Amino acid sequence: MSVFVVPASGREGTAARGITPRQLWGSLAAYVALISVLAIRHEMWRDEVRAFSVATRTASWGQLVAELHHEGHPILWYAILRIGYAATHSHLVLPVAALVIATVTAYLILRFAPFPVWLRMLAVFGAFLGYELSVVARNYGIGVLLMIVACIVFPLRRQRPLMLGMVLALMANTSVHAAFGALVFVFIWLSDLLDREQGRLEWRGVMAIALSLSGAGLALWSARPTPDMAWAFWPGQLSAGGIVRTILTDPGWALSGVTGANVAAAGELPWRLLHIDRDLASRVIVDICLLSVAWSLRRNRACLAAMIVTILGFEVLFRHVYSGGLRHEGMIAFLLFSICWIAVAGNPGRSTAGDSRRMAFGLLPLFVVQSAALPVMAHRYFTKPVSGSKAYGEFIEANPRFRDAILASEPDYLMESMPYYVPNRVYMPRQGEFHYRVYFDRGQRRQQDLTLGRLIDVADSVACANGQPVLLALGNTEMPWKPQGEAHPAYPGTVFRWTAAERERLRQRGVRVASFPRATSDEFYDIVEIAPTVLAGSRCRGK
Repeated sequence: MSVFVVPASGREGTAARGITPRQLWGSLAAYVALISVLAIRHEMWRDEVRAFSVATRTASWGQLVAELHHEGHPILWYAILRIGYAATHSHLVLPVAALVIATVTAYLILRFAPFPVWLRMLAVFGAFLGYELSVVARNYGIGVLLMIVACIVFPLRRQRPLMLGMVLALMANTSVHAAFGALVFVFIWLSDLLDREQGRLEWRGVMAIALSLSGAGLALWSARPTPDMAWAFWPGQLSAGGIVRTILTDPGWALSGVTGANVAAAGELPWRLLHIDRDLASRVIVDICLLSVAWSLRRNRACLAAMIVTILGFEVLFRHVYSGGLRHEGMIAFLLFSICWIAVAGNPGRSTAGDSRRMAFGLLPLFVVQSAALPVMAHRYFTKPVSGSKAYGEFIEANPRFRDAILASEPDYLMESMPYYVPNRVYMPRQGEFHYRVYFDRGQRRQQDLTLGRLIDVADSVACANGQPVLLALGNTEMPWKPQGEAHPAYPGTVFRWTAAERERLRQRGVRVASFPRATSDEFYDIVEIAPTVLAGSRCRGK
C-alpha cells in the first residue's frame, strides 16, 4: 500500500508515519498559536496590500486578468482574495487566507511527509513556513501548499494522473516561481519513461502532463509584463556560460537574492554580533546545504537532475527576472524538500526506510539553519515594525481633521499599503492621478525624474483643487540632513532630486505633523501637511 493512501483510522495512519496523534495535533496547535501571534503583530506592507487592492478594486474578472500583466503574477491568489472579500467584505480576508493556507500546509507536512518527525518539525517551525509563507500574506504560501499536495498525490500518478495534472496546473498559477516548480515535477514525471518498472505513459498520463504544461503556460502568459514595464525580460539577456560557471563554482552565490536572502535563511542570523561577514557565511552555508541534499539524492538520478534544474532555473529568475527575496528562497527550499519527498515515496512498493533517513539527513543542514533563523526574525519583528503603515493609519484615525486628508508620498509606492488601514484617497504624484498603486513602467505613464520643488507644486495643487490637506510622506533618508542631492527609488530609471532652496520652501510651505522612522522594510517616513488655505488671502494657487 502506498504510504500516501490515507488509512481509515486516523490514529493508525499517523502512527504508521512515525507521528502520534498527540504529536500531530499538539505541534499543529503550537504552530497555529505561533503564526497567529506573529500575524497580530505584523504590519501590512505594500506588496501584500497591492495584490489585495488589485483583486478587490477591479470592476470585473476580465479586467482583473488584464491587470495581471502589470503585476507579474498569475491569477489564483487574486481569485482567492476577490472571492473571499466578496463573501465577507472584510480586509481580514488577506491575513486570514494566508494563515489558513499555511495551517493546512503544516498539517499535511506533519501528517504525510515520509521523513522522521524531527525533520517535519524543522520544516514547519522555520523562517519560511513560520513567517515568510504564512504571516506575510503573499501568493507564495498557496504555491507551497499545492506543492505539498502534489507530493502526496505523486505516487498515484499512474492510477489518477489527471488529479496530479490538475494540482500542478493550479500550483503553476500561484506564482512564476511555482510555475517553474510545476515544470520540475513534470520533469521527474517524464523520467518514468526511462524506468523499466514504470514503463510507458498511458493516454491519461499524457493528457495530465499536457494539462500541467498548459497550466504553466497560462501562468507565464498571464504574468508576462507588457513591453513598457521596467522589469520586462527578454531571453536574449541570458548568458548561458555565466549561469553554468556560477552553478559549478559557487551555487550559494548563484541562488542568493536581495539583502542577504538565501535558500537556508542564513542571512537572517546575527552574524554581525559574531563579527562575521554575513554574505560570506551565507554562501558557505548554502553551498554546504546544497551539497548535502545532492549527496542524499545520488542514488536517484532523476531527482538529482531535478535538483540541478531547480538551481539553474532559479538562478535565471533571480539574475534576470525577479530579485530573489526570502519568500522566493522559501519556494526553493520546499521544492528541494519536495524532490527528496518524491525520491523517498514517489514509487509505491519500494522499501523507503533507508531512503527516508538518508534524505532527512541530507535536508538537515538546510532546515536546521532556517529553523534557527525563526526566533531571530521573530525578535526583530516584535521590536521593530515591518512598515510604518499601521502606525500611520492609527495616527490618521486619531486626528479627526485628517480623516479626509489626501495621502501622497515620495517614493510614491510607499502609500500602496495605506488602503488596508484607512479609506483616505491616495494621490500618485508621478502618475498625476488618484490611484491605489503605481505603474512600474519605463516612463510612458509616469514622471521618472522628479524634483522636490515639483513635488511641492503637485501637493499644493491637489490640496487646493480638493479643499483638503495633503499629507505628504517623505521616505528619503538623506534629504533631512543633506542640503542637495538625489535618490534612486526602487524601480529602474527613477530619480528624485532636491536643492537647499527647495528644502527651505518645503519648510515654509508645510508642517511636519508626524514621523514613523523605524521599520525593517523601506516603509518609514516623515509626514508633512500641505494645507489648502495657507497662501495669500484665502485663495489657493491655481484658483
